[in-house]
Amino acid sequence: MVVVLGHVDHGKTTLLDYIRKTNIAAREAGGITQSTAAYEIEHNGKKLTFIDTPGHEAFTAMRSRGASAADFAILVIAADDGVKPQTKESIKILQESATPFIVAINKIDKNNADIERAKRDLSEHGVLLEGMGGSVSFQEISAKTGQGVPELLDLLLLASELEELTYNPALPASGVVIETHRTKERGNKVVVIIKNGTLRLGDAIAAGPAAGIVKILENFLGQSVKELTPSAPAIIIGFEKLPTVGDIFTDLPSSSAASGSSSNSLSVPRDKNENILPLIVKADSAGSLEAIVQIISALSVPEGAPRPLILERGLGDVTDSDVKQAGTTGAVIVAFNVKIAKSADNLSRSYHLKIISSSIIYEIIKSIEDRINLSFKELVTPPSLEVLAIFNQNSGSKKTIGGRVISGTIRSGSRFELHRGEETITRGRVLSLEQDKQETKNVESGKECGLVIELPAGTPILVGDSLVTIAA
Repeated sequence: MVVVLGHVDHGKTTLLDYIRKTNIAAREAGGITQSTAAYEIEHNGKKLTFIDTPGHEAFTAMRSRGASAADFAILVIAADDGVKPQTKESIKILQESATPFIVAINKIDKNNADIERAKRDLSEHGVLLEGMGGSVSFQEISAKTGQGVPELLDLLLLASELEELTYNPALPASGVVIETHRTKERGNKVVVIIKNGTLRLGDAIAAGPAAGIVKILENFLGQSVKELTPSAPAIIIGFEKLPTVGDIFTDLPSSSAASGSSSNSLSVPRDKNENILPLIVKADSAGSLEAIVQIISALSVPEGAPRPLILERGLGDVTDSDVKQAGTTGAVIVAFNVKIAKSADNLSRSYHLKIISSSIIYEIIKSIEDRINLSFKELVTPPSLEVLAIFNQNSGSKKTIGGRVISGTIRSGSRFELHRGEETITRGRVLSLEQDKQETKNVESGKECGLVIELPAGTPILVGDSLVTIAA
């Protein structure tokens, strides 16, 4: 089993494309590999399984787990670029996991390729190549043209023979979970790499707290099979709930197979007075979900700006229940590489809820940062509304009015000061909001809406007055 590591755009997927004679890279959203995948090839009569790991910086955990799942590694470095941040990180992962590896110096066909500089860069970061005082084998290649790739595979087989890798087909199967999905058509789909033993159709299996029966077993091409042996990638249908990427899976006695429902909720304690941006995150796979949660949690925000807080996370399309929860909590829904059910989309419009949806992680994070910055600006320039109409002017505390949001976002439940010109008249609270004849939780700048507000009994309100929100 071989893991391919290196910096983004240094040619990892292009190398695998050439080896597999496919064109996976052209189909990747934004040209970036965004989920771990495994592919089996044959070279000189020997089977090799390649684990393609994402190169984008958001996928640190996935790369680390990819290395721990592999017997051997190829570290790809571009001859025109040298050692870069993810190269350094990959070196660290390989050293910490003690994974044997060889180096592929890629893009030697480019006019500005500097192979000697790439070698020196590696030496400066602890990778000593053969001929430069070390024992790490390397091959100069062009993944684009295929130059040097057969020699790279030969070198890989030669190096792996020195590791004396063995397995026992009579043992119960065991290995590593590298990807998980939940689909409408087939339910829980789990991709594993078999490390030892033989995995058979009908086996009882467990990975972490998840367990089940192998009801469908497929090879990496999606073809049904009755059994698979190391180092084959296996697609399993039958887990009652989804395991976590990186979990070790094992065969179990049939009586040990447990059932249960998958729960991907994330409970995060917080101070009720803390300024937050609540989020509900949905993604297409467990690996992508893990990476997005990781990068959101690590976002740096200005002092006083709302901190992003993930209230719920899960796999699969955005549903009505996600929208209803967002409507209740005021959360923004983040949808990475998943669809939004038509009914959920209609419901979100009626609630006037924000859904951030994209198959490109850069766009997801940029939209979240924009949302944080908008909320921060509202702290500096409080949201305000100009009163355009008075629908009831009784002597009680509740008033029904119409207005236009001048700045920021007016939210149901927010407190405000009533301004008349330069004078502050009193304070009150927004009891409810209505936009386009439907109740909503918030109304953005430039939009008109109806409001039911609460003021001290007997306080008049006039057309032209302003409501300026204040902290609760």
